[in-house]
Amino acid sequence: MGSAAALPLDRQSTPLHLEKTKLQFCLLPKRRPLLVQRYLHKPYLISGSKFDLRIYVYVTSYDPLRIYLFSDGLVRFASCKYSPSMKSLGNKFMHLTNYSVNKKNAEYQANADETACQGHKWALKALWNYLSQKGVNSDAIWEKIKDVVVKTIISSEPYVTSLLKMYVRRSYSCHELFGFDIMLDENLKPWVLEVNISPSLHSNSPLDISIKGQMIRDLLNLAGFVLPNTEDIISSSSSSSSSTTSLPSSPRDKSQMTPEHFTAQKMKKAYYLAQKTPDQEFYASVLDVLTPDDVRVLVEMEDEFSRRGQFERIFPSRIASRYLRFFDQPRYFNILTTQWEQKYHGNKLKGVDLLRSWCYKGFHTGAISDSAPVWSLPTSLLTVPKGDTALNAFFKSETSKLGKPVSSKDSEDTGKEPILSSQLLPVIKNSGQPSRLSASPTFQSTGDCLLAAVSP
Repeated sequence: MGSAAALPLDRQSTPLHLEKTKLQFCLLPKRRPLLVQRYLHKPYLISGSKFDLRIYVYVTSYDPLRIYLFSDGLVRFASCKYSPSMKSLGNKFMHLTNYSVNKKNAEYQANADETACQGHKWALKALWNYLSQKGVNSDAIWEKIKDVVVKTIISSEPYVTSLLKMYVRRSYSCHELFGFDIMLDENLKPWVLEVNISPSLHSNSPLDISIKGQMIRDLLNLAGFVLPNTEDIISSSSSSSSSTTSLPSSPRDKSQMTPEHFTAQKMKKAYYLAQKTPDQEFYASVLDVLTPDDVRVLVEMEDEFSRRGQFERIFPSRIASRYLRFFDQPRYFNILTTQWEQKYHGNKLKGVDLLRSWCYKGFHTGAISDSAPVWSLPTSLLTVPKGDTALNAFFKSETSKLGKPVSSKDSEDTGKEPILSSQLLPVIKNSGQPSRLSASPTFQSTGDCLLAAVSP
């Protein structure tokens, strides 16, 4: 994504300066998308110098959306003291904070100590300590940074998700590390300068090695690489010479589910996406009766969370419901995961035990016993838009295939599952042998993995 920063203009700009500015705009390309940014002319200064923050953000999944924020980062200073004067605009060592630029300045000072507030590059945690000593609430700044990160990722979500559906064979193969460049203004409000899809991982100093090394180790553990099934490899090689563009079906489509449960699963997704003005009480009911797809997605989410290291998951979170309104269109699994996190954030073990009990029964693979509850349309609450004839027809045809609606008592019973937290789940044996790789020999999860191996 190209970008062009708009330079500040004095209110008393001379005709010559205005003519030069007009010439600059004439040189801009006219057939290429551009991003124009307002110059942040009153930044927060430390020792008279500008600085920005390099924040590492890891998106492990787009549907459902899962965003992680690394707890540490880099603070990069301009190597000349800042001046808002128009005469100083040509001084790149004053207005730019990039390390690649400032390291060429003879006055640049390196910093090898991640705890020290010295030189022109600090650790993010050192900055928080510095601000705390000045009486600044650094936790409040961090919360604001989380907020702008989540909103920025959501703004690109519809474009990325649509491309995923067209071109990505397996959803777990799409994950990205982003480098967010954030600047604080004079009021300590964070502003996103740019987002890098390939943040530099070069380590030129002990400070870089300490922060980036830990981040990379935790990222590889968090990624939880999945080895493809043998049949998928054979299928991929045999279809490479074919001209068709259709992708193979996902493993979820291959589960041997009863027609009744398969229909209920489709109807549940359609029902929760059909509501025009849903409230919190309505969204919370998505957890009353879980489908095999629900359990599988929640298992993957909790299993991934246990490997997070120094990453913090900022979406979904206990407050993530507030962000659902910013999505271009609602996603069923985003509703599911945000409600799950809101309910079990304060008691992770209870939620994990519930999922573990379902997995022991093979529920997530589609192996469903007769005693398993079936989600049914709550007819007393159903509010399908009158104009949506297709959805009305779908509900009408599918309702006849299902049994009676699930009562509140049935919903309560689904939560009364055996406590199995002291045991590991057996390996789920499918056609392939997917496994997870740990990048650190000392890595230990905060809890037992829900699945020793999860089929992708």
